[in-house]
Amino acid sequence: MYLRAVISACSIPRFLLCMAMPLSLICGCKKQPGTGGLATISGRVYAYEYNNFGLLVDSGYVADERVYISYGGGNAADDNVRTGIGGEFRFEWLQKGDYAVWVISECDTCPLRQQIIKQHVTITGKKQNLTLPDFVIRI
Repeated sequence: MYLRAVISACSIPRFLLCMAMPLSLICGCKKQPGTGGLATISGRVYAYEYNNFGLLVDSGYVADERVYISYGGGNAADDNVRTGIGGEFRFEWLQKGDYAVWVISECDTCPLRQQIIKQHVTITGKKQNLTLPDFVIRI
């Protein structure tokens, strides 16, 4: 009864358009970069430590460094993790798409004494596991 009222209230082409729009929204959606997938991006952070005279004191994979990720490859952080004991990090459950991953390094000659070290990557497979080259920072 309701269907007849809707059809009689508007023309058949308009009715078909109204019915097709929700279906196209469901079927035509393209997944965007971000969480909800099965892919991962991982890597490690290696650090060099210098003293006040600029001499190298120590180096190695460093724990508790923050690593940022941007879904779509932009400049705003969508998520972040801290490195583990061996300098490792992992972003899990990602969709296909473009991503930017970065760390912040100390830099004596940079504005605000910070240098952004960024890598751009693209996940192309549904269950892809990307391992990035080491991030090398100064602490």
